Amino acid sequence: MIIFAGPSIPASNVHEVLGQADLRPPARTGDIFKACEDGPAAIGLIDGFFEGVPSVWHKEILWAIDQGIPVFGASSMGALRAAELHAFGMIGVGWIFEAYKDGILEDDDEVALRHGPQEMGYVALSEPMVNMRVTLECAAARGVLDKAIASDLTALAKAMYFPDRSWEALLAKARQCGFDAERLDAFEDWLPSGRVDQKRQDALDMLARMASDDVSHHGAKKVEFTFQHTVMWEELTRTCGGAEPGLTLSLLLDAVRHDPERYHAIRDRAAPRLLAQADGHVPRAEVDRALTQFRSENRLYSGAAFQVWLADNDVDLEELRHRLSQDMMLNALIAEDPSAFRDALVRTLKEDGDFDAMMATATAQADRIRQAGFDMPTPDDLGLSHVRILMWYFETFRGHAVPQDMDVFLHDHGFASRAEFEQMMARQYLLWQHHG
Repeated sequence: MIIFAGPSIPASNVHEVLGQADLRPPARTGDIFKACEDGPAAIGLIDGFFEGVPSVWHKEILWAIDQGIPVFGASSMGALRAAELHAFGMIGVGWIFEAYKDGILEDDDEVALRHGPQEMGYVALSEPMVNMRVTLECAAARGVLDKAIASDLTALAKAMYFPDRSWEALLAKARQCGFDAERLDAFEDWLPSGRVDQKRQDALDMLARMASDDVSHHGAKKVEFTFQHTVMWEELTRTCGGAEPGLTLSLLLDAVRHDPERYHAIRDRAAPRLLAQADGHVPRAEVDRALTQFRSENRLYSGAAFQVWLADNDVDLEELRHRLSQDMMLNALIAEDPSAFRDALVRTLKEDGDFDAMMATATAQADRIRQAGFDMPTPDDLGLSHVRILMWYFETFRGHAVPQDMDVFLHDHGFASRAEFEQMMARQYLLWQHHG
């Protein structure tokens, strides 16, 4: 699971609840889209940037949901986005989320605060308005303050610029304004034990929800919207989506490619969705060349043999041309945007119920490769010539001869380039070398 958190909750608390969670800094534009590349079981959004850098987009959260990845939100930016997107399947948790959803809270500054850098653990340098609001309500409920003073203090805090909010600043301002000194002193004495950190509590509640067995039931949730590939969305994917998949996801893809039948079944299931995004057509001359190659590969040299094949497969010539054209368009789409196919592959594995087990295996393999001192190794990194690793992969690892036509092999196994195939071989060589 991937968690975006910062000032709302200490990293130690996240790991206490979720153990091996992938903890990332507060989210900004593109971070959730890029997180989808790693095929997480779920994404939890707690903190995100409000100013200085572009905030996390609603669209990328919808993208994650559309890919079958449950997205949880609470506490801060997560509560805001969950309130805005709960109707589309984002899962909101906690009092702050509910308050935004019900219109009790409306302003972003309720959860915003000033904090230190990542190196200092995002230490909070101001007090969030929502924490002050809940704390003052609690003080009134326990008789520390009467309701009128609590309401006035809330209004005074709300009028402050969010980076300047603190209990010290609020009490000083209240004394300047002539608030009852005895009540303020009593409240100040009560604060160390009575202060409510609602943001942290909501974050803990979200993590506990994600740690429960319920998460697995959200993975196959049917979305109630159709994701639209707008111009702005395509610009974001071009900006953020160019990165190659990480080591763990690459190993998951390796496992699928080692089973050509499974790979082609997934590819066929992804085809309609990917082709719906296609623009244009394949020139007839290219389809003719593909048809000639198809007949050669299937030894349909004579017209009679070709007609028999068409009859046996209940297809006519134009339908075969159409299939070849669609296949060529699909190949081009996968080569142009491999991330779209990776997303479709992960979604299919989740629908089939295979994702969790395969991801666990891939994660363990990634740990072994990193323990060997590598992340995304190439044959050159391992001191292996391209010929030597090719011979090892086919003759030793796969147990058969090197294919005569590597281009056909790469196409049939879903590799966009020879370099991608060589990286796969390097990963498998390391696993084989260290553990057999």
